Amino acid sequence: MSLTPTTPPLRAVDPQGPAEADAGGEPRLVSRLVLAVDVQGYSSRHAFDQLEAQVGLCAALEEAAAATRLDRTDWYLQRAGDGELAVLPDGIDLAHVVGAFPPALERSLGEVNGGRGRGRRLRVRMAMHHGTLVLGPQASFGPAGDAPVVASRLLDARALRRLLDERPDRDLALAVSDLVYRDVVSTGFCALPPHCFRPIRMTVKKISYQGYVFHPEAETHSSGGRPPGKAIAFPGAVR
Repeated sequence: MSLTPTTPPLRAVDPQGPAEADAGGEPRLVSRLVLAVDVQGYSSRHAFDQLEAQVGLCAALEEAAAATRLDRTDWYLQRAGDGELAVLPDGIDLAHVVGAFPPALERSLGEVNGGRGRGRRLRVRMAMHHGTLVLGPQASFGPAGDAPVVASRLLDARALRRLLDERPDRDLALAVSDLVYRDVVSTGFCALPPHCFRPIRMTVKKISYQGYVFHPEAETHSSGGRPPGKAIAFPGAVR
């Protein structure tokens, strides 16, 4: 894989822009969809492999966003070496994004991994939550509020990490918050089947968090199983 990005540099939206500030220019509380992604086993990679993982993840996210008809230049981004936390803009179609972006990302990861030869595969955890936050003046510190915290907690959930450990044929493990499951997935407007999610609960720093982890094999089992050795893909993938 070439380490030269093929896409233009990304930018975070201006946190002081009119959509995120009141009439006096002060940051205001908003409700947004938050996506958090993290590369599995990043710290155990050597420096060149870490760089390759960063480039591959960036390319996969760009391709998945384009396939979902999203413009990544409109995202407010907080990046770390092994992933990113993204706040999507107001006015998106929640059911479409929640249902279409994960399968598009898994497909993009498969394409990235297909070009790696014998290199280490890029495997990713992702969490989604919709809630309140403040896009403060210091973009480098990221958004403040409950929504990014919930997304980050779900991303680190033991059940989500275990899913990739137990399923070596998978390149993406997805968790959604309890709110996203109830208000988006379970409505029938989302392409991801509600019965493919399993509830999880965790307590971090004496605060309880609830969410759901996506298990696509539930869809396959309900329709009579799958051929041995065939990788499971997200249903409802963007074509």
